[in-house]
This record gives sequence, structure tokens and C-alpha cells, in this order.
Amino acid sequence: MVHERSKVEPMKDVARMIRKHFDGVIAWTRSRQTNGFIEAVNGLFQAAKRKARGYGCFTTMRTVLFVIAGKLDFSAFNPHMTQKPA
Repeated sequence: MVHERSKVEPMKDVARMIRKHFDGVIAWTRSRQTNGFIEAVNGLFQAAKRKARGYGCFTTMRTVLFVIAGKLDFSAFNPHMTQKPA
């Protein structure tokens, strides 16, 4: 284990954090990829869960997820629709 030499506590915290996440830091420097895409998918899934609240069937949840993620335009089916679904 590397001994912490800094007497400044914030620097010690940074050193601990880098050691704790060292593998992830190295992976990022090699690939430059983040988990942003996964977080976006998770956000869509959480929105679908909120909208499908009360339905117990996974098929309904999946359908709501597709509607949200697909950003479908329903105006062709309903000409009176003035607002696209969120």
C-alpha cells in the first residue's frame, strides 16, 4: 500500500478516491467511453415504469418503453392531436 504523504486532507481524499476507482480511470483513458448511454436507457426505463404504474404485465411495460423511446408521432392516427406524447 502506498503511504499518504500529504498533510492536506482533501488531497488525501482524492488519492483514496483514485486508488478506489483506479481500474475505471485506466479503462476510461484507454477507451474514452462513459456510462452515459446506459444512464440514458435507465432514464427511459424509469419513465416507462412511472407511466405503466398499476399494470402487472411485463408486456405492457415493454410497450410503454417502446412508445417512450420511439418518440412516435400519433398525429396520423388522430388528426385532432396537437401535442406529441412526452
